[in-house]
Amino acid sequence: MGYGDDIMATAEAKEAKKLFPDANILIGDGRFNYPSIMYLNNPYISEIKNISENKNNIWILNYVNNRPYVNYVKSDNNKNVWDLEFSVKPGEIYLNQTELEHGLKIINQTIKLWKEHFLKSPKMIVLIEPNVKTEVYAKAVGGRAVGDVHLNRDWGFEKWQKIVNTLKDRIVFIQPHLQGVKKLLNAIHIDCNFRGALSILKYCDLFVGTHSGYSHAAAALKKDAINIFGGWISPSIVGYKTHTNLYVDLPESPCGSKVICNHCKKCMQEIEIDNVISILEKKIIEYNK
Repeated sequence: MGYGDDIMATAEAKEAKKLFPDANILIGDGRFNYPSIMYLNNPYISEIKNISENKNNIWILNYVNNRPYVNYVKSDNNKNVWDLEFSVKPGEIYLNQTELEHGLKIINQTIKLWKEHFLKSPKMIVLIEPNVKTEVYAKAVGGRAVGDVHLNRDWGFEKWQKIVNTLKDRIVFIQPHLQGVKKLLNAIHIDCNFRGALSILKYCDLFVGTHSGYSHAAAALKKDAINIFGGWISPSIVGYKTHTNLYVDLPESPCGSKVICNHCKKCMQEIEIDNVISILEKKIIEYNK
């Protein structure tokens, strides 16, 4: 729960602004704003210092420990119970001109390096994230995470490595990161923060990785994505119909476990590497018609 949640909240803010065009749209708990770098440049979200002095406020009550897709009454210390009636809508991300120019520059440099190595043009440009967001990872990339619950969403770094090794001569794989995370061989590494990564994603063909903030960012930027869900949460709740979402619907799914879970491990094992490679190969054909 982090930047992806913030991106989801932007969809609520836009709807609220349409209903109340003269109001200040604030994201927080009704007393305090909860700022996020995902809200930068967003015309629908207000930034007010003296909130109490402004009476024309509409609050989006979507913040840490108050997410709309979680049933907090039924949840406990060991398990999130999801609100199965919730269905995410694509949010919006507003990159400024400097960010857009940065992203395009990185893409052009990356393609140049790839072409010099393989002596041909790539079939696709893909942003890949092989890591899941543990507390250590969140600190490294500037995100938020509490505990290591996201290990239940870990498909396995070595599987991502096999995908890159198999398709490296057709696809440019870009892995954005800061220091302290695992780096894929045969991918091009870009040292940047999350918004920097999104400026690159803006010019990629698609995102591939575990369901994460990048999945929500891809939807907001109107980009294709292949998301590994496993069985922890369902794409019917927080996934997008425009994306390819790999979900394993076992009787316990979506389990929402807050502790390391054998069910989640089994779900991830059922998602085969060759299947993901096959999906990417079909995308190559689709993007090069």
